Amino acid sequence: MEINFKELTLKGDRPLVFILSGAGLSAESGIPTFRDANGLWRKYDPKELASIRALERHTQDVFDFYNERIKNAEPCRPNAAHIAIANFQKEMAPFCDVIHVTQNVDNLNELAGAPRVFHLHGDFQTSLCRKCKKTFPRVGFYEREQVCPVCEATNFAMRPNVVLFGEVPYGMDWIPSYLKKACVFISVGTSGTVYPAANFVRETKASIRINLDLDPLIHPYSKFNHRIYGKCTETLPPLLEELKKELTSRLKEKATE
Repeated sequence: MEINFKELTLKGDRPLVFILSGAGLSAESGIPTFRDANGLWRKYDPKELASIRALERHTQDVFDFYNERIKNAEPCRPNAAHIAIANFQKEMAPFCDVIHVTQNVDNLNELAGAPRVFHLHGDFQTSLCRKCKKTFPRVGFYEREQVCPVCEATNFAMRPNVVLFGEVPYGMDWIPSYLKKACVFISVGTSGTVYPAANFVRETKASIRINLDLDPLIHPYSKFNHRIYGKCTETLPPLLEELKKELTSRLKEKATE
């Protein structure tokens, strides 16, 4: 790897590594990125369909849209990048904290064995009742007749537990504090154009800020101080291995002082 992790500035007794992942992480597993043209996606602008306004006015179309996304995701399996993150989290647990925040709504990180994943934009595995606001494990595909197991609401009551345009992403009450604590910030598979996640690199106080993506950033003025271009499955595993070696070496030395 081209990154010199010896320049890393550790913070506190348990350093924190913050990983932000986006659609590019799961694209190599066969999950289309949000803006790929496929099926219903050709008929609608995803930004308009995946919105609060559309949910209220065109509920069946929104349900059909997400049912197709769920159907497309079901046969997909974790790739080498998902597995690398999961292994890094487990192997580094004795030495430091690893926070993984994903913009993805699939469960490939969990299938890879990740001990902790926070879904910024919600996930396909749970449903949300529009009336009582409770969340539950998803059962099948979304349809008008589904009944909330708590308040028994029906008539499109059970919606996908995903953050639509016009809604506030989950975790924004605690994520900023972890960004400030981080000593390493890694962004993988995201273009850095979707807010508020696009601001994370500006908010973090990490001494090493890495972007891994297929293409150069749209915004060259971003605060990343390291950029690696290529497939996540090829760039992320060796990077995390090098970071693991540096962190374990330094933290073991610190423990014996």
